[in-house]
Amino acid sequence: MDDWRTVANHPAMAAATRVTKLVARGLILFAFSFVEIIAELLAPIVLVFGIGWAMLPGIVSIVGPEGQAREFVTTMVQAIPREIHFGRSVVTPMSLIVEGVLLVAVVALCRTVQTLASSGD
Repeated sequence: MDDWRTVANHPAMAAATRVTKLVARGLILFAFSFVEIIAELLAPIVLVFGIGWAMLPGIVSIVGPEGQAREFVTTMVQAIPREIHFGRSVVTPMSLIVEGVLLVAVVALCRTVQTLASSGD
């Protein structure tokens, strides 16, 4: 038992422990930074597309012209899909809005974890 305490208290072991903690902390912060950057880039794009897709039929039908052009605009509004299927996934305007908000929440979570990790020096 005394030999184990001698090894555990050795300066080289303490240095190795500090280096291991530093590397682990660096990897965790790197992962959260990477996720934050990707989510920060995608969130506004997804939100804008979702809101635009949801509002497009209403805006086009309100601003649309009169006469034959109105018939053309009505046909175009009816051609806008309500949902798009990608394999087993279904994308709707509301799903894009929800995913955009979730990406914003991911950014907030990553920043919180990074702040807590950085202040724990």
